[in-house]
Amino acid sequence: MTQLVPSARRTPARRVPFAVAAAAASSAAIVLLAAAPAHAAATVATLEGQDAATAANSLVGEHVSLSSATLSLGRTVQAATVDGLDLGLPAGPFAGVALSTGSLRAADPTAAADVDFTSSSLVGPNAKLTTTGDLGGPGSALLESSFATTTYDAAELRLTVVPEGEKLTIVYHIGSEEYAGWAERDYTDAFGVYVDGRLCSTVGDVPVGVTSINADTRSQLYVSNLTADGAPGGADTEMNGYSVALTCTTAVTPGQPVEVVAAVADTVDGQLDSTLLLAANGITSVPGPAQPSPSPSPTEAQPTAGPAATSVPVPASVNGPAAGSTRPGSPLAVTGVDSASLVTGAGLAVAAVGAGAAALVISRRRRTAREVSEQ
Repeated sequence: MTQLVPSARRTPARRVPFAVAAAAASSAAIVLLAAAPAHAAATVATLEGQDAATAANSLVGEHVSLSSATLSLGRTVQAATVDGLDLGLPAGPFAGVALSTGSLRAADPTAAADVDFTSSSLVGPNAKLTTTGDLGGPGSALLESSFATTTYDAAELRLTVVPEGEKLTIVYHIGSEEYAGWAERDYTDAFGVYVDGRLCSTVGDVPVGVTSINADTRSQLYVSNLTADGAPGGADTEMNGYSVALTCTTAVTPGQPVEVVAAVADTVDGQLDSTLLLAANGITSVPGPAQPSPSPSPTEAQPTAGPAATSVPVPASVNGPAAGSTRPGSPLAVTGVDSASLVTGAGLAVAAVGAGAAALVISRRRRTAREVSEQ
């Protein structure tokens, strides 16, 4: 693989006055409109306009019910439902829920709060290699305990689901701006899909991320959105690279509530956005245990012959042949489709999660190791 060299120094974004940010956002919007492809763009609806349960309901597939959902970390611009995102994959456009370390929508020039980002971390075209929503948000204690690193701008979606069967499968993708050369410098944002506290998003017994899935490592699972010379590619997403659909499958207790946590966070600093995608109808289970056939009720008991003296045969010439003395039974047949067989490449991939590190209090601006190293 050609070594990719970042096109510009990666320095922490500074807070800017609203008037300057508004002008910049307006100019960016004009550029994006001019460069927009002819086909329809993806539809993104952040949690600013809907609650987490409504968004999460789209994720529930066969043999699973949703009990609750909450955005436990992150601003509402960091979580959204997505439809029609064309990633150029055989399965067709992506639909589901996105979580990002940046904003999933472009900045509104009239909104005083939209000073920490300009463009969407997800929606294409790929206008630049360094899309960043530096939101100054806290990190994820869950991801920090798994990856032993400080995190920033975390987004966490917590669900409680009830599976019918003994397995739970979750379909997801990862994507990141870190693929444009920064992953090779150990800037590797953290992704995690957890089931009852256990990291389920693993491949080859290692956590899924930009170092475990890229152009050199497990390249069959990776899609680059860069040209051969490292410029932004033509896929209709801002992400510089992303995975194909991945699955995690783990054993659960049928009929018992299960906590699923999807999380993403920046590491080292708050720069460059990464996104975790959860597929619509992608949380599934297998059919539950077969239920025994119910015993017949007293009214359904088989008739018995009465005393011979009270039996009055009817001539066949009047009503046809005499009816039989018993009725055929109708036992229940229990059938089902194993929905886990519909997802290829799934396997039991459960990694133990270490003791949770105490959540760090993140300041609104950080002087990073990267910043010091580049001085």
